[in-house]
Amino acid sequence: MASFLFSRLQSAKRIPVPPLGREISQGDLAVHGKRVLSALILLPLFVLVVLYGGEATFALLMMAIAAISVRELNRLLDRSAGVWGGFALFGAVGLIGATYGGGVEWFGLGVVVFLMVQLSLAVGGRGELEEKLRRAGLFFLSVLYVAGPLSIAVAVRGMPWGERHILLACGIVWIGDTAAFYTGLNLGRHPLAPQVSPQKSIEGSIGGLTASMGAAWILAAALGISSGFFPSLLLGAVIGAAGQMGDLAESMIKRAFHVKDTGHLIPGHGGMLDRIDSLLFAFPIFYLWVLMGWI
Repeated sequence: MASFLFSRLQSAKRIPVPPLGREISQGDLAVHGKRVLSALILLPLFVLVVLYGGEATFALLMMAIAAISVRELNRLLDRSAGVWGGFALFGAVGLIGATYGGGVEWFGLGVVVFLMVQLSLAVGGRGELEEKLRRAGLFFLSVLYVAGPLSIAVAVRGMPWGERHILLACGIVWIGDTAAFYTGLNLGRHPLAPQVSPQKSIEGSIGGLTASMGAAWILAAALGISSGFFPSLLLGAVIGAAGQMGDLAESMIKRAFHVKDTGHLIPGHGGMLDRIDSLLFAFPIFYLWVLMGWI
């Protein structure tokens, strides 16, 4: 199945694959300075949109993020996608819009409709049948991978205390990501998943999870939604672990296509997808947590 989906793909900017167990360079101080500067500029803007922009503005932000991320991903999957790529962008934006307008029920219907559209393109398009089915599968997965979690974020934002929940989820993930990065950079010795991302270490993962747990406790209390010390720690551990898995999943995609970043949109961070990869796994788990009444 994997060979069927990923055969004959044209990747974007390629880099050599380093031997397993060997770290990819993180760059010099200038790179880290760019990371910090980008965060200082973008983070306050994001917080302002979440707190004061309203549900519609947040949904529009998620649509823009989804469109950029799907475009980055599609460039890796197939540069010659043409109309397939256009329908993928439309599908990603449409799924988020459907969720904003009609809730998660409309998202489910949107997924089915988009699948029908992709298969219809395969039936009516030109080219070899195998190639058309491969594209239909790839672009369907790419849209679902990005727009699915971002649609869930829109659903979370529309719930009571939604803006606080969004800030809590993002804070847990981003603080954990930052701690994992710098812990691994300075203390990392044992590879976490060398075949997927040799630069990530067990030490970095532990540091990230610890920071996520602490962030969950502090942020939940600061936002007035704390359910207690130990439940907050559990939330941080689960969401932090989900975020790390999301990071590894995107690293797997980039490793499969021999690229370091999906783009260069955000200085010091790479592409948009590089910035939101952890959230793509964290948002669905956090949504379930809220639905179950655990927070």
